[in-house]
Amino acid sequence: MTIKNIYLRNFRNYAETAVNFGPAVNVLVGDNAQGKTNLLEAIGLLITGRSFRTSHLSELIRFGEQAFYLEALFEKNGVEQMLKFSFDGKERKVVHNATALASLSALLGILQGVILSPEDRSLIKGGPQFRRHFLDLLLSQANPLYLHHLSRYWRALKQRNMLLKSRSLATIAVWEEQMAISAAFLTCRRAQTIEEIQSLCQTETLAHEQLELRYHSSALASMGEGPAAVQSYFIKQFERLRNRECDLRVTLTGPHRDDLNILLQGQEARQFASEGQQRSCAAALKLAQWKWLYTLTETLPILCIDDIGVSFDPTREEELYQKMQSLGQVFVTTVRPSALPCHSISIQGGIFVS
Repeated sequence: MTIKNIYLRNFRNYAETAVNFGPAVNVLVGDNAQGKTNLLEAIGLLITGRSFRTSHLSELIRFGEQAFYLEALFEKNGVEQMLKFSFDGKERKVVHNATALASLSALLGILQGVILSPEDRSLIKGGPQFRRHFLDLLLSQANPLYLHHLSRYWRALKQRNMLLKSRSLATIAVWEEQMAISAAFLTCRRAQTIEEIQSLCQTETLAHEQLELRYHSSALASMGEGPAAVQSYFIKQFERLRNRECDLRVTLTGPHRDDLNILLQGQEARQFASEGQQRSCAAALKLAQWKWLYTLTETLPILCIDDIGVSFDPTREEELYQKMQSLGQVFVTTVRPSALPCHSISIQGGIFVS
């Protein structure tokens, strides 16, 4: 899978421009605040439907303009395809070839890729929501059924919480049954995936330190008995906790409360790892994510790495550059050119300089 070129109009600091990419390592070079990360953000938006820097699409519109537009020509499985993404401050439109997509959920999996940025330290030091998002995005790109159950679970959870707040429990069992079915699928699939990427993390740790992943769930004791047992567990928990949750007006158990524990050399990375080790752990997770997607889909995902010089010391940076040579199409932002083979793109003030 490769992006051949991208066209940007009124996106961040880009007025109207286009750029072609090479099929292997693309190094985006320029001083700070020139638009390197903005270009990476545009690629990430086409992959996930969301920015890795902000949750507000309006912030992506060039100052003084009313809308932004992105268009990417890419090749997947030997077939050229087009992906378009626009936002006018109110309405978002996504078009794949000639088909308008009804939701962002339909976008996931069209362009598969992984984004590694300095903000990924939140995977290690941040709250459980960052690690759950990492798992959900990973699985949603590869498995449409996971995305279906994730959406179904959140819809049912929202309805259950509304009933708890209003203390209207006559129909709550119906929503709990839907929740339990999807909760069992999500929990079991997450736990299985953690086992699968555990060994991959070991091979991708840049400093060759022992990295261990443990999925933390209230349903952990039921997992060995299969999805049916997990589903039964959640149904019983939802019923048992109803009265207490009516007082708190929130659902206390389910995959929306789970976490991924990350241990480095046998200790909680969140508490004991240095800043450099935290970045290295995050990089190992993202590289394992890339390899897991590749193994599952047999298609090379796109890899985006933002600000490589800030995220890693020279030793880790050199090792990562060496890994890139076999990872298909890669996009890297940096303030200094690389001596390794690559397609170099210079950026100055939102303009591509040849």
